[in-house]
Amino acid sequence: MKQRILGLDTGTNSLGWAVVDRFDDGHYELVKKGVLIFQEGVKIEKGIESSKAAERTSHRALRKQYFRRRLRKIEVLKVLSKHNFCPALTDEDLKLWHNKKIYPAKEEFMLWQRTNDNEDKNPYHCRYICLNTVLDFNKQEDRYTFGRAMYHLAQRRGFLSNRLDASEDNTENSKVKKKHCRTKQQDRRCWLQISWRILL
Repeated sequence: MKQRILGLDTGTNSLGWAVVDRFDDGHYELVKKGVLIFQEGVKIEKGIESSKAAERTSHRALRKQYFRRRLRKIEVLKVLSKHNFCPALTDEDLKLWHNKKIYPAKEEFMLWQRTNDNEDKNPYHCRYICLNTVLDFNKQEDRYTFGRAMYHLAQRRGFLSNRLDASEDNTENSKVKKKHCRTKQQDRRCWLQISWRILL
């Protein structure tokens, strides 16, 4: 009576194997053996190992980031177009941009977002106007100014991290930073002060 046993020896780029028969009297007999050599599962550049999937993963993450950014702008344009804060765009226009990456190229829409510093046509200028003047939404020009500012916020959206800084600042620097942040918060005006009129 014998028992057949498979033995495996796994490595980073090889697999050794052997088949033996074990008999009742305790001795073994080699049946067959071999080794399979394959390419390593990691990429080595300048002596540094990295996953081969890392580059592919980073490209996929970047594609997702672009897609979400495009989707955010599309959703903003839906609202702006619906409330007449930008030149009219149809659902078909936005679907083409969403599904086939065909950007709406209507002349009026392109002129609405085009910049011209000589004519004060700049999204940052629009944001400044919205924060420092009372807009009359009965005027189409003011509606477009507000819409351009909101669309620019969607295009250039950032974030404020709430992670604590691991480094220890000295007391003097901390006081200066706190005073600077407090001043910025006092000077900042909320966008709800402007957009609340839409809900009336």
